[in-house]
Amino acid sequence: MITLRALLVLAMQAAFLFTVQAQEVRTVNGRKYVVHRVEAGQTLYAIAKAKAVPVEALLAANPGAQDGLSIGEEVLVPQDAVLKKELRSAPVLSATGGLQHTVQKKETLFGIARKYAVDVNALLASNPQAQTGLQEGMVLVVPVSEAQGQQHVSLSPAKPERLVDHTIQPGETLFGLAQRYGTTPDAIVRANEGLPTGPQAGQIIRIPVAEGFEPPVLVEEPSPVRSDDRYQVTFLLPFAVATNDSVLAGTPLGGSDRFHTTSRMAAQFYAGARMALDSLREAGLKADIRVYDTGETASVWGGVIKQQELIGTDLFIGPFHRAAIEQLARSQPNAHVVCPVPQSNKVILGMPNVSKVTPSRSELIRHSARYVVQRHAAEQIIQLRPDIVADKEAQDQMGRALNEALAGNSQRRTDTVVVARPGRRDHTDLIKKLDPKRLNVIVSTCEDVEFATSLVGKLKSLVDQYRIVLVGTEALLGMETIAASDLDPLGFLFAAAYFADPKDERNLAFLSGFQERFHTDADEYAYLGYDVTYQYLRSLMEHGGDVVSGLHEVSPRPLHMGFRMSRTGPENGYRNEYAIMLKQQDLTLVQAP
Repeated sequence: MITLRALLVLAMQAAFLFTVQAQEVRTVNGRKYVVHRVEAGQTLYAIAKAKAVPVEALLAANPGAQDGLSIGEEVLVPQDAVLKKELRSAPVLSATGGLQHTVQKKETLFGIARKYAVDVNALLASNPQAQTGLQEGMVLVVPVSEAQGQQHVSLSPAKPERLVDHTIQPGETLFGLAQRYGTTPDAIVRANEGLPTGPQAGQIIRIPVAEGFEPPVLVEEPSPVRSDDRYQVTFLLPFAVATNDSVLAGTPLGGSDRFHTTSRMAAQFYAGARMALDSLREAGLKADIRVYDTGETASVWGGVIKQQELIGTDLFIGPFHRAAIEQLARSQPNAHVVCPVPQSNKVILGMPNVSKVTPSRSELIRHSARYVVQRHAAEQIIQLRPDIVADKEAQDQMGRALNEALAGNSQRRTDTVVVARPGRRDHTDLIKKLDPKRLNVIVSTCEDVEFATSLVGKLKSLVDQYRIVLVGTEALLGMETIAASDLDPLGFLFAAAYFADPKDERNLAFLSGFQERFHTDADEYAYLGYDVTYQYLRSLMEHGGDVVSGLHEVSPRPLHMGFRMSRTGPENGYRNEYAIMLKQQDLTLVQAP
């Protein structure tokens, strides 16, 4: 016999299932998203709370939301980012775009205010009925606009889209127009009363675009002619000119507080690239060079990527954003696309025409492991495995890499590394395993500040009793709680993607030439722009379309990095496995022997 309570539970489950089924679920690159269509007044913060996902997860899945939301816009909610505990008591979006919270048993006014990061007085002002106390089931209006500690973009209400007229050209499609104007085919159809006849050449239609949308900016005039012996190379860089108070040409590359961070990176990168282009032209390069500003949002880079002038490009350098790289690689399958800045290896999955030149953390871990075993297989190698969730994946990668390297080394004294499991501040387990007669090579991937600081302090106090070398990550250098003088006695080592030797004559010449030409100092992006441009274009000159295979043969060698490209299958792109071991010595960094 089914009780009344059981019937209520079944009814609630059925209602929940109906709600889930009514939502549109979309799968992108194997990741599932629920599609939320933005309504008037809604904010990114309110949507995040209602869907029980962090605001950061929504921004990562919807880069265009950085410019604010538009009414009718689709927001993808990543289902793997849903916080299940918060979903049970998630608020609902009201008709005005705000949030309505249903009071749960034992909840307090202060607890609810803390949950939504609003002041309790603001919460009371919006809900005068709560002045006399809360009751289970009471519905409270959450003053979303009062949320503290949030970015301005997450609290900005959705704005109406503006309509622009567009005359359809022969061959244009709704998909292509949507990409160009940073909208969706469905939005275009809705704005044109269903567009019953479909897009027809010569027809004038209205296209909804977000407020502030700007057409793509062509930074340099493209060369109109390409002969058979010339290559076409296109730089797609996020100058984001519109976000700056001054134009690129009139601002030092790193000298203005008003100069947007991403713009500075792009400007430095392109300045380094221009120096490489000068050297390549002297070596006989024949190429038409195009440079486009891709901005920072899909509404800008989508329009750039759809430019007809890009057809026939042999090599793209950039863009910087993963979504833009994927869009470009699919639309230009015959061209090679270089991703020059740090990205996840996922950017090359299913993208055979993409190169990712900055090694990922997993590549740096494998390089560290190979170095440790090659240099210290006969010593005691101790891997640290503190119980810190954020470090678990890196620990596993390092453990596998160390043991694989040991298995193939004839100098090893043991088949596996010694594992120590210290706490955040308690390093008793590590101390017990230190060998007073041999060099102790301590390997840690953990970047938790508290753990790293206490570890370095403890090891520094033991250097008079034990011979110790600490192998870690570059993150330790940036921790204010760890001084270079603390790392020196430990012979601190780490794997790095780049290193510009300050004593190298070529680097000194580059820095001098860069400063003379651009009236500012070169940073790591200037070096990256020079090395990537020189290597790929020189290989293009010497090997044609097979640009990747010739990278290691290019001479002279790069200024601050190397290129050892590999792929995991013909369906995937190329990743750079090259890295450099650096050592902290005499309060500076040197390349480890």
